[in-house]
Amino acid sequence: MMDSSNDDRAGWETLFRSGVFPPRYQTLAAPNDSVVEWADTLPAGAAVLDVGCGVGRHVVYLGGRGFKMAGMDLSPRGVSISQQVCAERRLDFDGRVADMTAQPWADKTFDAALSTSTICHHRRADILTALGEVRRVLKPGGLFLVDFLHKDTLAYQQAREQAAAGELTEVEPDTFVDRRPQPDLIDDAFLPHHFCDEAEARDLLRGFEIMRLWADLPGRTPDGGPGKRGYWVAWARKPLAE
Repeated sequence: MMDSSNDDRAGWETLFRSGVFPPRYQTLAAPNDSVVEWADTLPAGAAVLDVGCGVGRHVVYLGGRGFKMAGMDLSPRGVSISQQVCAERRLDFDGRVADMTAQPWADKTFDAALSTSTICHHRRADILTALGEVRRVLKPGGLFLVDFLHKDTLAYQQAREQAAAGELTEVEPDTFVDRRPQPDLIDDAFLPHHFCDEAEARDLLRGFEIMRLWADLPGRTPDGGPGKRGYWVAWARKPLAE
């Protein structure tokens, strides 16, 4: 398997330093609805890991609700911003610069974990490795919230068209990367984008018990046409027997 971690690390660092996402605004932006609903199911004071925490949007939200937060990201800039805002708010946060495919925590450390809009920015083999690492660091019965890019979107249609035109590279089935010298930062296409259907989403989570799986497809047209981008969102659990 090709080692893409250095490229991905540089990509995330470029994104957070580019100004495309104003870091402090992004840190304090409202959490995903799915995260709010999921957090309501967690036990008070749970130890929670944010896999690919970025600049800490969900770290700050969940920490503010009293959860003991840890997070990791490939971007030193992202982790630094997360740490700064958590310190200002006196929130407990263990933030580390690390690759989600080799997480720096011991087995069975966390009560819960989440990863939003992040795991999908990897090749399939790395997604499976990262999910295996999440399972490893969760306690038996630990809860997991994750999302994957959905195929029934304009983003997927455009990726296929741009790959055919040579603007994107399909590095493996349904995984696209912008390899041009000046990739489009606005659409973060220089990061891998792996799209999947329901069957693949379930297959990727085969090491977990899937509690819920649904399509989050905002922006669909009145006649049912696809919106720009959507996700498969899953609530899963590490088996109690592990």
